[in-house]
Amino acid sequence: MAGMKKDKKKTIMILALVSILICGCPGCFLILPGINSFMAAVNSIESFEDLLADLGEGFLQGGWMLFLGGILVLVPFVLVIIAVLIRSKDQDLEKLEPTGVSKDDPIPPTS
Repeated sequence: MAGMKKDKKKTIMILALVSILICGCPGCFLILPGINSFMAAVNSIESFEDLLADLGEGFLQGGWMLFLGGILVLVPFVLVIIAVLIRSKDQDLEKLEPTGVSKDDPIPPTS
């Protein structure tokens, strides 16, 4: 039983670390050019009439990279939070003292 808990903890931590490499790094690499593209489109706004056209162009050029990069960066954070919650939950369960009564014991007969 204790070995299974350790395997579960190790599996979740490995998933979190792998997701950092698979999702977090590409997400960061998408955010940087997305910001540059979006800011270039937004900086070209000269009047209120240009606002909607330039913002639309900014979202088409760099907004999708910002959105996708943000989603990819959030995946490792969510997995690490889940790993921490599971670890703290397991530690709380280990702190409980056994009562000496097993769930598998039969119910004593009534008198």
